Amino acid sequence: MDKYGRPPMSVFTVEDYIQPSAPSISMVSRKSGRGTLLIQAVLLFFSLLALCGAASEIYYLMKVESSIRNLLLNGSATQGMIQGNVPQKMIFRPGFRDGPPLPSAHVTGLVVGDPSSNSPLEWEHTRGLAFLHEVEYNNGSLVCSKSGLYFIYSKLQLGSPKCPKDTKNSVFSHQVLKRSLNSKIPMIESIRRFCDIPGSSTWRGSSFLGGTFMLAKGNEVYVSMSHKNLIRVQGDTMTFFGMFMVSTAFDQ
Repeated sequence: MDKYGRPPMSVFTVEDYIQPSAPSISMVSRKSGRGTLLIQAVLLFFSLLALCGAASEIYYLMKVESSIRNLLLNGSATQGMIQGNVPQKMIFRPGFRDGPPLPSAHVTGLVVGDPSSNSPLEWEHTRGLAFLHEVEYNNGSLVCSKSGLYFIYSKLQLGSPKCPKDTKNSVFSHQVLKRSLNSKIPMIESIRRFCDIPGSSTWRGSSFLGGTFMLAKGNEVYVSMSHKNLIRVQGDTMTFFGMFMVSTAFDQ
């Protein structure tokens, strides 16, 4: 026995290690639940924005379609659509039921009577595809009845059963001329060789002229051909001549 009077200890005790307490499951689930709700709310917000944008676009397209339909039904589509980009002098005309809307003419080819003459080419102007609208026909000429800017065109279907051996005689001239008072003014001209291989058996070709010109009231326009024997009429679609007004000479 020691001096303190305390018996020796035969039993040893070890204190247990106390781990720190973890947060409760309810707290974690509550926080994660709030985060999920926030994400869902953001996604729902953007989805609503996208739906609103799509709905407004569909509504706008429906209004545009309705406006176009109304314009077409009222017969004023040319005037009303995109009015800022359309020339103000452009006037809508109701189709071709009562004739072309502006002065115009289209005449078709006829069999040439005298190939050696220098007279203007004669044309069919009453039958088939031919027509005259505010343009007169006079001995092969188209007579302008209203001053303005016109597009004038002429197409000849050509052919030769036998080409000449001398290449000097294998060049033709196709012209569109204007007759004003007593003067003749060439407007468009084409000079070409009609036989590529001298002495060959056959040759086929064509010549087309076209351009825009100012015409005054009373001007006559006609077609001249140096080698009339080359012309092949072949119905209304191969050889023709015509003009149509592009715009009037003065604003009205």
